[in-house]
Amino acid sequence: MLSYLIEDGIEVEIIDQRLEKDFFGSVHQRITPDLICIGISCITGPQIEQVIRISAFIRKWTNTPIVLGGPHATLLPHQTLEAAFIDYVVIGRGEAPFLNLVRALKMNASIQGVSRVGYKANGRIVINRGFVPEINVRRIPYSLVSRYGRPLTVPIVSSYGCRYHCSFCVEKVLHPKYYEIPIRDVLFMVEDALRLRPQFINFIDDNFLLNRKRVMEIFSLCQQKSLGFLWICTGRVDEVLRLNDDALRFLKGRGLSAIYFGIESGSLKILKLIRKQITPEMVLKLNLRLRKEGIIPHYSFMAGFPTETREDIEKTIRFMYQLKQENPRAVIWKINTYTPYPGTGLFDLAVQNGFKPPETFEEWSRIHFYSTEYAAPYDACL
Repeated sequence: MLSYLIEDGIEVEIIDQRLEKDFFGSVHQRITPDLICIGISCITGPQIEQVIRISAFIRKWTNTPIVLGGPHATLLPHQTLEAAFIDYVVIGRGEAPFLNLVRALKMNASIQGVSRVGYKANGRIVINRGFVPEINVRRIPYSLVSRYGRPLTVPIVSSYGCRYHCSFCVEKVLHPKYYEIPIRDVLFMVEDALRLRPQFINFIDDNFLLNRKRVMEIFSLCQQKSLGFLWICTGRVDEVLRLNDDALRFLKGRGLSAIYFGIESGSLKILKLIRKQITPEMVLKLNLRLRKEGIIPHYSFMAGFPTETREDIEKTIRFMYQLKQENPRAVIWKINTYTPYPGTGLFDLAVQNGFKPPETFEEWSRIHFYSTEYAAPYDACL
């Protein structure tokens, strides 16, 4: 979204908390009287603790508006704005609404007509839903982060949303419609990313391999342009199984090194509960195929689903060991705790089985993949 702010004549800076040696010193250095706003992106969980710390620090030095975007602000905009230090929230994809908000703040204009933005007015919280035509991201100003040096990976988002309906997944709430960025613009992003000389490009779409024809076209065009690079991506078990051998080998020849899969469970009962539309047998077949082709699979799992039993979790653990035994190069990630997100298909069942949703923005900082305080209330089942 930053490219459109720059094109609009707005000066932009990025401060990456992960990479700054003195993050708060860098923030303080950039607090000037001409600041329009300070934007922070936030997901549910521990990042909220950082938002609270950063916002409290900012408020010591300036009353510049603080704008929160990202998944959590989209899920719970009203509750997020109840936090004293949050002035505005941007809902959903942020390119268009954030640009419109910044324009209004710059001109000291009314926010009343700015859609997909929430704000406070006269002691009450206002959420403007409405429709905003989306903006296609064509170029990414990687120069804004070049001072951090050569990255190991550069992320690229080439599509939003997913066509599947997994009942635990928040993606359908965040991006109800599946949308693909035009291939020409994806190639622009790749060219821009390669200027940073990363070791890998990481296509972090929710399901990069969903449209096989599109993926093949992207890398055929990369080949024509002599754009050679190593890359990793997300994928679904069934979608990769549908790729024929020639297609998979072509992608590997164009630099495909690893694919990230959300397997979630080794229990068929749980896989049906969460509407994953895969079976353990499909995963085993995929695992052997990727071992043969020399592509490294990364597998993630979850536990703590409502109605899940100890037997279900033990099946998952045994399944993880089996995958590693049959493909020693497979990367098995630790088991994450299921997080019930509002608006997802499984949320109401989680509440029925004892989950008590946090009542404040601050409390949501304690619910996340590694938490047991809120996200695993099903002790009676375990």
